[in-house]
Amino acid sequence: MFRPRYLSLTITSVVLAIAVILGCCVLVTPGASSNLDGFSAQNALSHLKVIASEPHSVFDAEAHEKVRLYIKQTLTDMGLTVEEHNWNKEDLDFKGDLAEDGTLDKTKPIPYDVKNLWVTIPGKSETGVLLMAHYDSRGHAARDGEEGGSYGAADDGFGVVTLLEIARLYADADPDKLETSIYICFTDAEETGMFGATLESMQNDIVKNKVNFVVNVEARGVRGPAYMFETSKNNGKVIDLYAKADLPMTYSVATAVYSVMTNFTDFTPMLEIGKAGINFSTLDNINYYHVPADNVSNINVNSIQHYGSQIIPVLNEYTSNAAYADINYFKDTQDAVFFNILPGVLVRYSETLAKVLVFVGIAIYATAVVLLAKQGRLNGKRVAVALAIVLATVIGAAVAGFAVSYLTALAVGHKWNLTNLRVTASGIPFALSLAIVLGLALWFCLKKFKKHNNSATEYLVAGAGWNMLFATVTVFALSGTSFLFFWPAFFASVALLVKALTANAVAGHIVYSVTNAFTLLIFVPLIYSLFIAVTTGGLLALTLLLAFALSVVLPSVFLQKDINTVCEIPVSQNS
Repeated sequence: MFRPRYLSLTITSVVLAIAVILGCCVLVTPGASSNLDGFSAQNALSHLKVIASEPHSVFDAEAHEKVRLYIKQTLTDMGLTVEEHNWNKEDLDFKGDLAEDGTLDKTKPIPYDVKNLWVTIPGKSETGVLLMAHYDSRGHAARDGEEGGSYGAADDGFGVVTLLEIARLYADADPDKLETSIYICFTDAEETGMFGATLESMQNDIVKNKVNFVVNVEARGVRGPAYMFETSKNNGKVIDLYAKADLPMTYSVATAVYSVMTNFTDFTPMLEIGKAGINFSTLDNINYYHVPADNVSNINVNSIQHYGSQIIPVLNEYTSNAAYADINYFKDTQDAVFFNILPGVLVRYSETLAKVLVFVGIAIYATAVVLLAKQGRLNGKRVAVALAIVLATVIGAAVAGFAVSYLTALAVGHKWNLTNLRVTASGIPFALSLAIVLGLALWFCLKKFKKHNNSATEYLVAGAGWNMLFATVTVFALSGTSFLFFWPAFFASVALLVKALTANAVAGHIVYSVTNAFTLLIFVPLIYSLFIAVTTGGLLALTLLLAFALSVVLPSVFLQKDINTVCEIPVSQNS
């Protein structure tokens, strides 16, 4: 006869394994299509091989001009009218010539003209969406580990060929069948200061008065999913439109954190003049960013397909619905909270609902704690100790992550940087830091939960409590991050309430399994994505988040094991 203890372990293990696998599947990109009836990454690749055949920064004048003329001719061959928006260097006060050491000398005027390319695909209304990508590659070094001399295959060849492919699909569109217009701008001199986009935002009347939505296409790395990593402020209606995307890939924590960082793209000047929109980028190994390794031989064409699979449905919705012709359509009063939970599944809700959910969660948590205390299943002193230990674990995890990243920086000879630490085989310190936190947490649980029958419950109360507290703080301070703490706390609170109301073994397994599965489905792809985004330098933040997740998952796992003592089935001596 199969012993229930083994059955419990099997169920728990299967749930955890499935959740981890599905979490990893969120990061899978669609296969590159060669079908010209839709967005074709293979067709885009043919353009990329030309554009990224050599470095073409603003300092590589001949190659830079070849790329510009190739883009212009390609658009012309599609039957589109291309406008040149040119500014002479003598008329600009932009600074940044190439110094002898390969960096920018910000005291010298730029030695090049700025030349943008502009295409209009008219609709019934002049109100329209602006698609942007820059065609210059990186020609200088700025941050530690950069080399300059990039071929620009990903940054921003991915963006350029994505826009060329979109232009091909809409080139023959009947103006009477498009409710809104499409504007496409290939910008110049992004790498040296976003000069092309800045000039458009300052001097282009269409941008200032007719554009109500911007889609910028960037890249940082040569492969992996295309993330929608930044939005405009008060993005409720923006996210409603983005939700039309196929295989959406985004987390509001990324947009919330990016909003307080000092990073810039061509999207930045558009935000500064109050435009709504979304910003896309691959997030891959930083060692392929702003270096010669950013070339066609290293790219994965599936990444290009992922841009198209997200942007085309958004454009189809935007151009087919007359509501978007309202220049003020995207004005909103609040941000959305959103995250991927399964491949192609985007959870989204308003920050108002996020606040309501937090108060509901607090009520469920408080009810569960009170009931368990009245039943004598919680000891106040031990819960207080558990709260202290969980907090210490979170802090200790962050310290461990910082130690690994700092020692790694010393080992490779780079200055430690929170969001830009280039390390070969960066997966090693990443895996090491996570293994340290997971291993120590698991060891502690194995040792601690054997001492008292209610220890796992008390530590689940502590873990849920700290998560709920951080959810409450972040929902008011930085709402886009609140889901990280709220959903683990919410499901853990529900599990505690079920434990207080019933001893039914099936109900117990279900609520603990849901708690663990939902937490892992959020954190598995997110922690990896954040690691790619912030690099090895950000391990302290990643281990901290892992500790928060484990504070709920590990007690839930051990409580599932303890269910056997409640529902033990008699087993014959011969079984």
